[in-house]
Amino acid sequence: MSTLRTLVRAFYAVSLLTSATASPTTTQRPIYAIAHRVLSPEAVEAAISHGANALEVDLTAWHLGWSADHDPFSSSGSSAREIFETIAQQRRTGQNISFAWLHIKDPVICRESRACSVEALRDLAREILEPAGVRVLYGFYQTCESPGYRVVRESLNTNEGIILSGRTNDVLRWYQHTGEKIPVKQRVMDYGNPRLGKALSLYPELRYGSWVRDQGKLGKAFSWTSGARDPEFVAYLLRETAIDGFVYGHRTAEYGDEDCVRDAIRSIIEFAESHPDTHRMATNDDAPW
Repeated sequence: MSTLRTLVRAFYAVSLLTSATASPTTTQRPIYAIAHRVLSPEAVEAAISHGANALEVDLTAWHLGWSADHDPFSSSGSSAREIFETIAQQRRTGQNISFAWLHIKDPVICRESRACSVEALRDLAREILEPAGVRVLYGFYQTCESPGYRVVRESLNTNEGIILSGRTNDVLRWYQHTGEKIPVKQRVMDYGNPRLGKALSLYPELRYGSWVRDQGKLGKAFSWTSGARDPEFVAYLLRETAIDGFVYGHRTAEYGDEDCVRDAIRSIIEFAESHPDTHRMATNDDAPW
């Protein structure tokens, strides 16, 4: 707890912009609890049962198609189609799944006509996820240099958004120079740290990100990765930075049906439930963009 107090004081000390930019919340902010590294149908079902209302899926291009993998050196054994079909099936049964964040790890391996191309992945999401009511958020490694980013940017529809990772000014600059045609509501940023308590830059960057969102320059701002031991930091950042949600779960492992993962999402849900005047968990009725 002493560490938390020290960090809170530091956050306030380096974040004088709050006094100039903070504004009272007059409506409930829909909060997204985004399950981290969902790489199998079983993980999809576990995340939904825990209360996740969005899913982050790591995807790697192999020569025969896309697989749910965090890196190009090993495969979880689950194909993108299997994951998408499980998500769509759950959504059609009434489960609360707002969007799937497709974290694309290797978007340059294949030509457009191949099953491992970004075009093929985009078409698969449009075939399976979007007709079921699940929106799609595309994220890329080294985004501004990625041909895959350009493919998605040029063909983006209203069900889809793009998320760029980094400090707020960097993200704004990237969107300005590479994504000016992307509707603002479909421009998303994320900024985080595997260890929330170790990153003094989280508060000012997230507060600034939510402020520029409120100024009409971004659609959403998310952070990551909240774990079982982070309830104080989660509550502080949700309350003070006005972000739209957290990626939660294991920091470096796949999502699973485990007590520590349940504890991680519980801190997000309990914060929303204990602040009903300003926050609530997002539902299928909330359009993320």
